[in-house]
Amino acid sequence: MSDTESRSSSLLTWLIDPLRSTVDSAPNAFTFTGDRRAWLVPVALGLALLAISALGWLVNPERFYVSYLIGWTFCLTISLGALFFLFFNHLTKAGWSIVVNRINESLLWGFPMLALLFIPVLFGMDDLYKWTRPEVITEGSPKYDELIAGKTPYLNTPFWSIRMAIYFAIWSLLSYRLYTFSVTQDVTGDPEIMAKLRSTSAWGLPLVAVTVAFASYDILMSTDAHWYSTIFGIYLFAGAMLSLISIMIIIGTSLQRSGMLGDTITPEHYHDLGKYLFGFTVFWAYIAFSQYLLIWYAGIPEVTIFYRHRLEHAWEWHSAMLILFHFAVPFFLLLPQITKRIPVVLGILAVWLFGMHWFDLHWITMPNLFEDGGFHWLDFTTWLGLLGLFLGATVYRLSRHALVPHRHPYLQESMHFENV
Repeated sequence: MSDTESRSSSLLTWLIDPLRSTVDSAPNAFTFTGDRRAWLVPVALGLALLAISALGWLVNPERFYVSYLIGWTFCLTISLGALFFLFFNHLTKAGWSIVVNRINESLLWGFPMLALLFIPVLFGMDDLYKWTRPEVITEGSPKYDELIAGKTPYLNTPFWSIRMAIYFAIWSLLSYRLYTFSVTQDVTGDPEIMAKLRSTSAWGLPLVAVTVAFASYDILMSTDAHWYSTIFGIYLFAGAMLSLISIMIIIGTSLQRSGMLGDTITPEHYHDLGKYLFGFTVFWAYIAFSQYLLIWYAGIPEVTIFYRHRLEHAWEWHSAMLILFHFAVPFFLLLPQITKRIPVVLGILAVWLFGMHWFDLHWITMPNLFEDGGFHWLDFTTWLGLLGLFLGATVYRLSRHALVPHRHPYLQESMHFENV
């Protein structure tokens, strides 16, 4: 292999996993026992679906870019949710979550790959963001928009690109520290790593909270530059946590059904994950209603148009389904204790809410650019294609390291955890 090929291979490996494999030092009980198909199959399916999506781009580039943005944002929210989850647990010195933290950490290191997958969005900015078009911000032009032109000091391509680069630099740095510290502890058993994880979480939490708020405005809200909401960042945070908890439950139950982890993750842990799922289902609904109530009460025309778009031209059916299936049905199903303690039942609900998070992002973005409601096949191929690559990389990381932080000082507390 030439030096150039070696460097290219090393860069690709780093994007997927920045650490050497430590699986040789892992106890047998915490070792990934699946073969390469576990991560090759989702990657292959993802590439195939994205190849099909590329054909759709040739026919309908505008729809492709919007669908791609929604699918890409969906994957981004999973990694953002993983950051917040680890921050919360490290800062509170939580013991119950140690047995599921490695699943979380494998989802965490997605930012470098997502930055690379962001390139198609850059090519489609004129289709996605009206404020990038010169005729919209040029006074005297037939398409001049005074409201958008007034926002050009913030909404302009160079500044927007710089902000995106800053967001990914911050998220990648924090995820690198949390991920590498935890895996290093598996090898060295260094007790000082606990303090490093808490320290990183202490300064990382406010930094990520601010950057996620601004990123939510830049990536999604600015697809309709007339509209604004001061709590949209919190709305996206609620969805990110829902998607993260859902996929943690899905991966955890899948590993155990494949014969891995044994009884390491118990009904007690699923109960707590279920409580997280229930709590953020309610929190998402609370923030969604608060956003609607504030906009309705203020009655500002350029802001209320957001909900008008979603109550006509068949989008009203999407809005009704969101209320019913993203909140009402999961709320009543997750309310009883029993549904949170049966992994199979909880797993089904997690899959449902995982899909509803994508439906929510579709509802947020698509009416800004297309008048009529409904779905296009590109919506599904881009979403599932990107998700296949994301989950394939996640499983690949799980296969290279212990499935549980086996030298964490709170591990025994976690393995014998019981809800009170």
